[in-house]
Amino acid sequence: MLDKSLPKRTVRAHPSDKPWMTPRIKHEIKARQKAFKSGDITRYKLLCDKVTSLVSNAKKNYYQLKAEGTRETNPAKWYKTIFDLAAANDCNSQPPADAADLAERLQQSFTKPWQNANPTEIPDVGEIEHLLKNDTSPPLPSIGQIKAILKHLNPRKATGSDDIPPWLLKRYHEELAPVIHNIICSSISQAKYPTLYKHALVTPVPKIYPPNDMDNDFRQISVLPQLAKVLESIQLKLNKGDLKIKDNQHAFTHGRSTVSALASITQNWFNKTENSRDGRMGIHALFIDFCKAFDLVDHGLLLKKLAKMNVSKSFWLWTRCFLEGKSQQVKLQGAQLSSIRPCPSGVPQGSVISPTLFNVHVDDLEDCIPNYLDINTHKYADDCTQDEVIPYGSTSNMQKVLDAINDWAHRNKMKLNTKKTKDMWICFKAAIPEPPHLKIGDDTIERVKSFKLLGLWIDNTLKWNTHIDEIARRANKRLFYLRECRRADLPTNVGLTCYESKLRPVLEYAAPVWGGLPQYLTDELESIQNRSLKILGLPPDSLQSLEQRRDKLSIREYEKIINDETHPCRKYIPDMVTNMYDLRTPKTLPGIFSYTKRHELSFIPRTNSLL
Repeated sequence: MLDKSLPKRTVRAHPSDKPWMTPRIKHEIKARQKAFKSGDITRYKLLCDKVTSLVSNAKKNYYQLKAEGTRETNPAKWYKTIFDLAAANDCNSQPPADAADLAERLQQSFTKPWQNANPTEIPDVGEIEHLLKNDTSPPLPSIGQIKAILKHLNPRKATGSDDIPPWLLKRYHEELAPVIHNIICSSISQAKYPTLYKHALVTPVPKIYPPNDMDNDFRQISVLPQLAKVLESIQLKLNKGDLKIKDNQHAFTHGRSTVSALASITQNWFNKTENSRDGRMGIHALFIDFCKAFDLVDHGLLLKKLAKMNVSKSFWLWTRCFLEGKSQQVKLQGAQLSSIRPCPSGVPQGSVISPTLFNVHVDDLEDCIPNYLDINTHKYADDCTQDEVIPYGSTSNMQKVLDAINDWAHRNKMKLNTKKTKDMWICFKAAIPEPPHLKIGDDTIERVKSFKLLGLWIDNTLKWNTHIDEIARRANKRLFYLRECRRADLPTNVGLTCYESKLRPVLEYAAPVWGGLPQYLTDELESIQNRSLKILGLPPDSLQSLEQRRDKLSIREYEKIINDETHPCRKYIPDMVTNMYDLRTPKTLPGIFSYTKRHELSFIPRTNSLL
């Protein structure tokens, strides 16, 4: 029916033509070549000048028209256009000649973790019914909720195996909402997940460029039908209250982010290594990495953990149906498909509800660590960080922690990645000896002096030189985009947009965490912004300084922590002081005393002084 209503058309294209090429320019080029062949030198030189002028004007008009055309009416198209003009978009490579063979080899690589799997038997509802809430009538969405979700679909998202594009659902949301409402309500009421939605088209996304190792350098993203995502988002919204995830999980959780995770991890390190009355202490940090974490989620174990959270019976049955009978096939550019293979375990990356189910699966990870060890655990999806404070005269218990986590991984049919799991020793007191190296079985864990955690380079000296060097290197490479804007004679506001969208975010990622910099590092970052403005022909004061922006970002993050009693960083902020007198400000934040400059420039004390 879709093919009849909206038939596909074939459009002839000339890929060799430049985008500014016009029929008139082609005509003059032919005339020029004709004059050259006939030996009419005077006419040939005249036409050469004419063609050069026409091409120059056509280029200028093309760039300006593209840059000014759709900014107000279609911002997404406008941004894509200017990034194309500035060469800031990733180039789409042509599909390889042996695409069919490559798709099949990728499928074999992606399904390799399941070859020797011994999945736990899916529990029968009778076994765990006493753990579930018995809801005779599960909550159902209204048509208005369905319309709102359809209306806000991203029309540029990929189309799943049902061949229904998201723009179609978005454009005709009023007409389609009643039908989709019936489908979703039937799925929830019957606790059945549609079979068609269980098939995923997997797109391999390289983690590094160029990828070298097929088993480790690709991330598999499942492209699912848009209606499946609508159904999952509705179910997640209706049952979110029953899914009680611990506060130390920062991924896919409201009010949490990589910044909140990094702040809660590093601030404790700054506090414990400070010259306090308790004396300096050492920090033994462990960075856990799991092999194929999302792919190795055991469905039987996940459903048992879900039941222990006291979710409703209908939602548990619906989730069981969601996990059963899944299949996938790899899809490469050019619509080349691999064979279809079943998915006996794992949760698909690309699904709406999968991240929450993964959080449920790893929620009990720290429960395997004995309480007397006093270990801090921080999680961001499958990135898990443990740290232990080592006072003078004490020894590290991190080997016991690593053994406990390794045992938990075996019980949950997951596997630690020995090569990517690292540890770090942070200490500024020579009297505290460095702990022995950690081991997973017979393999020794590498001890590092710097580690990239959630995109932030952390050094064992708690300085940010390594991170600043890395982001400066990346930002300097992107100055090429601005030079392309200038070369194409694009308006200045287009160049500024390119800087603010493609270059400045590199310089500001997780800025509240590392924002307290010595002056020489501050100047290094400011020089990159000044160089960018110089390329665009603008004075240095055209934009707010990066240091001022970092202060604002820090204050914004600090206020989030103050207003969230469950935030892990809330314990580091002193309680408000209530004044005895009738002042304009009835409550104030007391200052935080620092013994060292290192602690004074850390996130909480520095931002507290800005308020």
